[in-house]
Amino acid sequence: MKILLIGPPASGKGTIGERISKDLHIPLISVGSVLRGIPDNHFQKKKISEIMERGELVPQDIVASLLKEEVAKDTAENGFIFDGWGRRKEDLDYFDPNFDKVIYLKVSPETSFQRISARRTCENCEAVYNLTFIPPKISGVCDLCGGKLTKREDESEETTRRRLEIFEEETKETIEYFKNQGKLVEVDGEGTPDEEYTLVKNALGY
Repeated sequence: MKILLIGPPASGKGTIGERISKDLHIPLISVGSVLRGIPDNHFQKKKISEIMERGELVPQDIVASLLKEEVAKDTAENGFIFDGWGRRKEDLDYFDPNFDKVIYLKVSPETSFQRISARRTCENCEAVYNLTFIPPKISGVCDLCGGKLTKREDESEETTRRRLEIFEEETKETIEYFKNQGKLVEVDGEGTPDEEYTLVKNALGY
């Protein structure tokens, strides 16, 4: 099954994606992780690193080529979950994986703000925690690697507000596009992670 997760900041895409990946045994492919995980011997490594170091966005044609490499791997033979690609209509002009289901996780701006204020990220392995719903076993310490948990600089209220505006602007056309194809499923993301995941499982039919 080829699945796309769409949702505003802190809607639960990462957490939901990891749980789907574990249950269906298909990889979660996020643009950020793919870009950060490019092997040193990849022919695009130097170019992409230089672009990211300048704080610029990696061109869509390059991102599309990397994603095509990911879905061509044996691990994606039975499907995959995308997070961070396909929310803009122009993304699909570069690479349209022909998703089977598009899950739109809907949360209010107020919920996004509350969740982001409680979010902490591991400086080492980038695991994400929520102090309310998914707290670490030891305060300030990552369960997975023992790294230090911090609040990201790009998660201020001002930045979050702008990200919400961008999400609304960028995804309006795409949501209608997938809705017209009969692939879009809207899921209420206001509940707990378990409640949200139950709704997603029902939507995907497993």
